Amino acid sequence: MHDFETSVKLHYDELTEAEQEMTRYILNNRELVSQIGIVKLGTLLLSSKSSVLRLAKKLGFNGFSDMKHTLQHSPITPMLEPMDLMGDLKQGLSHMLNYSVQTNFQPFLSKLKNARMVYLFATGFSQNNYTKEFSKDLMINGRSNMLISGETNLALSIKSMSPDDLIVFTSLSGETPIIKDSVRNLSFKEIPIASFTRFGKNFLSNHATFPMFFEANDIPSPNDEVQSSMVGLTLILDIVTRKYREFILYDE
Repeated sequence: MHDFETSVKLHYDELTEAEQEMTRYILNNRELVSQIGIVKLGTLLLSSKSSVLRLAKKLGFNGFSDMKHTLQHSPITPMLEPMDLMGDLKQGLSHMLNYSVQTNFQPFLSKLKNARMVYLFATGFSQNNYTKEFSKDLMINGRSNMLISGETNLALSIKSMSPDDLIVFTSLSGETPIIKDSVRNLSFKEIPIASFTRFGKNFLSNHATFPMFFEANDIPSPNDEVQSSMVGLTLILDIVTRKYREFILYDE
């Protein structure tokens, strides 16, 4: 069963402004929407039946009935207090688990297993720490891999890569400027790319053969700076590690 809010997170940036407004209305009036037909909803949205159907498909559903059924059976996320950080964490983890259920990891797992070499590149300090753990877990599961450190080494490594290889990027925004030329070069050479970025459309996910996402909620700090929690990255990498182990043990 898909989760409606997770589907929205995955596809929200692909929607037009009008479709985003329609989606917000549906989320804020989910009980009403789950009880009415497509024509009535189109009227309430000051739109048309075809526009509602197009929205449902852009959100990843087979049609309006599929979207409506998902809406009826998706858990309602409670409103959080501004400082309810534990509630925020619980909500983020719930979204991540729902995402892992409705995502088909098989093509990525197959490439991960069969690639001549797996390269790993992290775009930040925290991402690098988690990626090192991911590298170690892959090694434990018999999947050799190579960590690349620094943009210069990335550019040099690409010269020896081929479509038989796989490169995995871990990034918060997916918009790190200094790697964009390298990513374009990888795409030109048809080298498969896997990306782990926060939910939403971004440069890396747009160029990735296997785009994957994680929750990265903002957390306030005493000095008024806002930091992004990277717990979601840890979780999605752990999920992939577990699914890879299942894949090599049971799915062949």
